[in-house]
Formats: sequence, C-alpha cells, structure tokens
Amino acid sequence: MNASHEGPRGSGVPPIFRKVLIALIGGGIAYLITQLAPDSGGDGGRALWELTIAIFIAGVTLVVQFIAGLDDRVIGLESRQAEHHRGVKGLVDQKFSEINEATELFGLVEGSALQTEQTIQLIRHSTKIKETTSSLVRHLAEAEINRMSLFLKELSDGSTVSYDGEDRDWLLALALNTRRTLDATSLSMVDAGNSGFDGGFWLTDMGQRYLDLQQEITRRGGVVRRVFIESGDLIDDPSFLEVCQVQKEAGIRVRLIDPDKSANIPHSALFGFIVFDGEISYEVTPAARFRNNEQPTIVSTQLVLQPARVRERIRHFEALWEAATEV
Repeated sequence: MNASHEGPRGSGVPPIFRKVLIALIGGGIAYLITQLAPDSGGDGGRALWELTIAIFIAGVTLVVQFIAGLDDRVIGLESRQAEHHRGVKGLVDQKFSEINEATELFGLVEGSALQTEQTIQLIRHSTKIKETTSSLVRHLAEAEINRMSLFLKELSDGSTVSYDGEDRDWLLALALNTRRTLDATSLSMVDAGNSGFDGGFWLTDMGQRYLDLQQEITRRGGVVRRVFIESGDLIDDPSFLEVCQVQKEAGIRVRLIDPDKSANIPHSALFGFIVFDGEISYEVTPAARFRNNEQPTIVSTQLVLQPARVRERIRHFEALWEAATEV
C-alpha cells in the first residue's frame, strides 16, 4: 500500500467523512464571509443568498477533493499498470527467448549427423539431476558434461583430441565401431609388463576386451593387421610367441620387425599407433623406462583426425608391414 492510503486509516477518520468535513468547513467560511458583505435587500433574500453561496462553495470543495483523489488514484493505477506491463513483457520476452533458443538447439540436433534420439536422451537424463541431489553427484555430472562437451568440440574441429594418461573408452569404442580395417603397431616397451609379455597389456582385462573386439572385426569380414616393433630378441620369448599365437587364432595377421635390420624404415615411423578404417589414428606416448622390470606408463593419448596426418600414418604402416616378417 502507498502512503496516500495509509494516512487516512492511521488517523481513524474514514476518507469520505474527512472530505465532507472539509467541504462543510469551506461552506461555513463562505457563509461567514457573506455575513460581512453589506445588506442590499431584504432579510429573506439575503439569508437565501448566503445559504446558496455557502452550499455552492461546500459542493465545489467536495467535488474538487473527489477529483483530486481520483486523479491520484488514476496516476497510481497507471503507474502500477505500467510496472505490471513491464514485468509481464519481460517475462514473455524471456520465455520467448528460451523457446527460440530451444527451437534453434532442437533444429541443430535434428540437422546433426549424430542420432537425434541419443542426443535428446543425454539432455533428458541430465535434467533428472535435481537440486536435492548431493553436491558431489552434481559436480561429478557437471565435470562429465564439460569433458564430453570439450571432446565433441575437438572432434568437430577435426584436429587432434588429447587425453592425459591412457584412455580406455576411446580404444574400445573405436574397435567396436570399426568395419573395414584396423592397422596397428605395437611397441614391446608398451605392451610388455615388468617381466616381458607374461603379465603385459594383452593379459589385462582391457587387453582381453580389445582382443575380443578385434576378433569380431575379422568375423565381420574386416582385416586386422599388427606389426610388433622389436626391442630385444622377441622371437625367442615364449610369452611373446604365445601372445602372437592367440592373436592369430583370433584372425589377426601378425608380423615382427627389427628396426636394426631394416635400414629403409624411417625412425619417425617407429612409434605406437592404430589406424581405424583409414580415418582415425589412435596414438599413445609412453614414459621413459629406466629399468627393465619397470611397469610401462602412458603419458598421453591422442586421436589424430586430420586426413593428411592419417594418410601419413597409413604410409608408415604399409612400409613397416612390407619390411616385417611373419612370426
């Protein structure tokens, strides 16, 4: 409530009574003033004239008060109406903006090469995280969304996607979705454990799942080739020969190359990479091993997407494959 309405109620006198009282006072003052005027007629005519003037002045005073009060109310009503209009307009503009943004985003989702339903499910599932959910869960969800957002941005840029350490999901997802070819080089310093290939990568849970997915590629008619880059006398290592035999049984074509005996192979090709369907190169950067019994450590993982760099990896692999020998 504004001050103009609080004052009359605070005084204990209803506004209408106060206006009538002021009108009567004004009429009384007018009547007294007419009493001071000189008498120009009979007593009856003078009294009637004085009463008429007093009533007229009182009526005018009352009407003026009502007009002034009405004007104040109209001004207050217009002000509140304008404020309400601004609030409603702001709310409508905000909702329309949200609707337009949602419509635009949905149009982008439908125009994307990704499956629309999967993207919508991601958004729908994210909305199920409520304010009542624990802060740790919310922060974890936000971190994963940020990570996925950055991952999709880097993929859409078509450059290089990096991950600190050894990534598990990328390797398995790429193998799962490969349809034609998988060409890989394997460094013994990465695949072997701290006691040779016995206990190395291929005997881990990830290595077994990766091997199963490669076997599925060969069953679908795809081709999987692997070149082991020798560092030491692997051909006499029983654990290495056992790994090769398991891979051959899975339909994988396996060869071994000794860089010291292949003078035509550039050193730039002697690193670990996997080319999936001739489109993406999966590459790992191992840390240096200062002791032979030290467990290998992966510093970073990269997905190379640039077509020129992928073609370069394909040329490197073909050169290695031609120089390598059957195990």
